[in-house]
Amino acid sequence: MSEDYEGISSLLKGMFSSPEARRSMSANQRAAYVWHNVNGDVERAHTTGVFLKEPHVKGAAPILGVYVDSRMRAVDFRANREVYRARLSMGGLEVSEIEFIVSQYGHGAASRKERASGAAADETSKAPLPELTGSEQDTVKKLAESVPESLRGSVYKAMSLSFRREKSRDTNDGTSRP
Repeated sequence: MSEDYEGISSLLKGMFSSPEARRSMSANQRAAYVWHNVNGDVERAHTTGVFLKEPHVKGAAPILGVYVDSRMRAVDFRANREVYRARLSMGGLEVSEIEFIVSQYGHGAASRKERASGAAADETSKAPLPELTGSEQDTVKKLAESVPESLRGSVYKAMSLSFRREKSRDTNDGTSRP
């Protein structure tokens, strides 16, 4: 599994290392890129989402919200909050604070263990993700073409799921916004 992370990590670094690609990212996407780039395998494995929010004090740097997959990881990561702030700063992202939030969806390593043991909520109770349209599938295929053949299937699957999740968030009924 570590090899998968390394392959995908190097792929994403290559895709987003150009200044043009970073300029086209939203502030949240840049924050997620920096978070994943400056931290290690443990943080990447247990992070389920990253976002920026308005600071409590006007004019201060934004607050970084980091969704994690378990309470235990949230506690561990909070203990190292200042280390993470320093790393983010070295990576070019200034934040006034970092908040670690346990994800209700729990897509990381801890939630996989919970599901295997039956401790998590029944997966069938969640609404299924919307399917991609033909043009959306073509977009994902085109993006996946730039990766090595050995990773293409995994990248296509991951990007498709990401697109489907984003589509689900766009509107609560799963239809894309125009």
